[in-house]
Amino acid sequence: MKIASSANVIEFIREHIIYRFGVPQSITTNQEKIFTSKEFEDFAASIGFKLINSLPYYAQANGQAEASNQILIKIIKKKIRENPKKWHSVLSETLWSYRMACHGSTRCSPYELVYGHEAMLPWEISLGSRRISQQDKLIADDYKNLMLDNLDDLNFHRLKALENIRANKIRIAKFYNEKVRERRFSEGELVWKVILPVGSKDSRFGKRSPNWEGPYRITRVAPRNTYFYETLEGEEYSRAINRKYFKKYYPSVWVDLL
Repeated sequence: MKIASSANVIEFIREHIIYRFGVPQSITTNQEKIFTSKEFEDFAASIGFKLINSLPYYAQANGQAEASNQILIKIIKKKIRENPKKWHSVLSETLWSYRMACHGSTRCSPYELVYGHEAMLPWEISLGSRRISQQDKLIADDYKNLMLDNLDDLNFHRLKALENIRANKIRIAKFYNEKVRERRFSEGELVWKVILPVGSKDSRFGKRSPNWEGPYRITRVAPRNTYFYETLEGEEYSRAINRKYFKKYYPSVWVDLL
């Protein structure tokens, strides 16, 4: 089996992304060495796209993709209660429902953002909605002109959806910040770390398994509220962890940290 390298990834991005769709504004990857290597970072800088690294054990870093997946899972669960193993059979129907529905963040459907008008639903055809009756009276040239008008207005709809997303993010952030106590750490500070993955149990302790381990020492402050850390013996971990998985360590007066 051939092991992927930074050169393979660069070739893939050139062939399947840049040469087909143009230069992206940003690309999000995990923290594998092939994505964090100097060769890949130099390639991103030379082309001109921003390189964003998602973080392990912090799904929120994946943004909209994670939120969309949660919605799709909820829809699928409602359709497979009697036969959970058949989830794949309703996946296409689930995606169709998601793309046709109006989303609270954009206040329109993904279909409308792509084509400039709402999708024609089956019930409109079977019941003969007002839109169907008016469309049947149009000649080909009039229908073509109306579709072109929709495309002309498409940029306006997309900009409006972007404004709605920004306003929704500000509203959610304001509500979230009122409930959350912010944690900040500095280099050299001692911390406890959550045992990952969250909820894992040690067979030796069962239900009484500890939830925190350490202490660890913060070695470097990374972007997006993440930190690199090491053991007190100097063994450093290569992946940064979000601050929500740390808490301040208060050593006992009986513990000699030297």
